[in-house]
Amino acid sequence: MLFGLVATIGLVAWLHRPETAVLPGRPGGPTSASGDTSDVRGDAAAALLDRLVAALRSGPAARVQALAAPGDPAASRELAELRDNVHTLGIVGLSLRYVDEDPAALDPAEQQRLRGRGWLGDVQLAWRIGGWDGRDSRLEVAMTFVQTARGAAFVSARDDASRAAPLWLLSRVRAQHSGRALAVTTADVSPRRFLGLADQAVVDVRKVLPRWRGRLVVEVPADQEELDRTLGAQPNAYDGIAAVTTTVDGSRVPEAPTHIFVNPGVFDPLGPHGSQIVMSHEATHVATDAAVSSMPTWLLEGFADFVALDHVDLPVSVTASQVLALVRKQGAPRQLPDQQAFDNENKTLGATYESAWLACRLLGQKYGEKRLIAFYRASDRDGSTSRTFHTVLGTDQARFTRQWRAYLGRLAG
Repeated sequence: MLFGLVATIGLVAWLHRPETAVLPGRPGGPTSASGDTSDVRGDAAAALLDRLVAALRSGPAARVQALAAPGDPAASRELAELRDNVHTLGIVGLSLRYVDEDPAALDPAEQQRLRGRGWLGDVQLAWRIGGWDGRDSRLEVAMTFVQTARGAAFVSARDDASRAAPLWLLSRVRAQHSGRALAVTTADVSPRRFLGLADQAVVDVRKVLPRWRGRLVVEVPADQEELDRTLGAQPNAYDGIAAVTTTVDGSRVPEAPTHIFVNPGVFDPLGPHGSQIVMSHEATHVATDAAVSSMPTWLLEGFADFVALDHVDLPVSVTASQVLALVRKQGAPRQLPDQQAFDNENKTLGATYESAWLACRLLGQKYGEKRLIAFYRASDRDGSTSRTFHTVLGTDQARFTRQWRAYLGRLAG
C-alpha cells in the first residue's frame, strides 16, 4: 500500500502529523461469482434478492420493509435506511445476486435469536452512483437471511464485520453535491465541510493539471472501524492515516470508480489549511489514476504533495521539518525512498513523505512544471522511472539522486 504526506493539526507545527494513503486495488479485485444455489435456502434467498432490488429501484418504503424478517424491527429499519440511501445517492445499475452459503457461522446469540433458521450468504453486489461513477463497482458482500414459512427474509447486511461493504450498505448516509464534487457522510455528520474542501481541491489540482475535468466523490465513515470495513482492511490498519484514495471495489480495472475515503478521527482535528492540503493531495491521486498505477511510490506521493502544496504560503522549514531534522542528525538518505520506506510501520514515515515531495519540488525547480508533469505521466505509462529520467529529463536516476541529496543538505543548513 502506498502512503502520502498530509498537514499537521492547524499547521502550527508539522511534526508527528497523520498520513494519507492511495491504496492499490486488493489482489484479485472483486470476487467472481461461484457456487451452487440449487438448495432450498439458496433458491429462497435468490428470490428474495430479486424482490429487494425491484423494491429498492421503484417501490415505496412499505414494500421494501415487508421483506424484513417477521417481528424484527432492526431488520425493518435497516431496509428503510437502505432504500433511503439508494435514493439519496442516486444509485443505478443495482443488482444483488446470491452466490452461495457463507461457511462462516453466525454469532451463537444471533443464531439463537433466529431459532436456528438463519444463515450467512455470499451476495454479489453491483452498483454505481449515477452521474458520478463511470462504471459499476462489484463486491461480494455477506448478508444474513432467515428461513420462514413464506421463504427467505432479510435480517442484515451488517453482521459480518470481516467482510468489505460499501458505506451506503452499512449506515444511513447524507449527501451534498456541486458541479465538481459529491460528499457522502453518515447521517449524524454534515457533508457541507467536506464538499467545500473537495470543491477547492478540484481547483487546486486544475492549477497544475488544467486539462483534468474529472470530479470527486468523498466518503466519510462514522469512525475508523467503519472505514476499515468499507475498505475491507484489517482492524486499525489506518491508524494515523487521514484519508485514503482507492477504487471503490478494490479492483485495478482501468476506469474503475475511485473515491476518497476520510478517516474522521485523524482528519477532523486538522485545521482548515491542513485538511485542505490532505484533500488536495488525495484529489491529485484521483486525477492521475494513482490507485491503478505501478510507478515508483516516491514519485506518486511526491507529485501529489507537489500539487497540494504548490500554492501554500509556508516555508520549507515547516513543510519538510521532519526530513530536514533527520538530515541534520544522520545526513541525507543515500537513495530515493523505495516502496518499503512507505510502510505504515516505518517510524520515520513522515520524513519519507517529505523527502519524496522535495524530490518532486527539485524536479519542478530544475526542469520546470511542464517537464515534471511529462516525467510523471511517462513514468506512469512505463511503471518505472528507469527510462524516463533519460527520455524526458536527459539525465539518469543516479545523477538526480546525488543532486537531491545535495539539495536536502542545503535546505537542512
